[in-house]
Amino acid sequence: MIAFILAGLILGVLARALAGGLRDPQVMLTVPAGVAGAVVGGVGANLLRSEPWHANGAFSVIAACVVALIVLGLLEGGVGRKSA
Repeated sequence: MIAFILAGLILGVLARALAGGLRDPQVMLTVPAGVAGAVVGGVGANLLRSEPWHANGAFSVIAACVVALIVLGLLEGGVGRKSA
């Protein structure tokens, strides 16, 4: 579980740094979104493989990173934003 949270933190900060800088107020949204995506992806992968939900296998960590990147991509892409 700690690996999922750590992966989400790293990916959230990295996404914010690449997209617009760490001083952007959206950091408060990007980092938690990365953590949430990583936890959902990692726990979901463990449940699909009938493993304990908190296990840190290679498959679940990779799934955590992939889901976190998808969530961050959707966030950066503007899903849910109203167009002017």
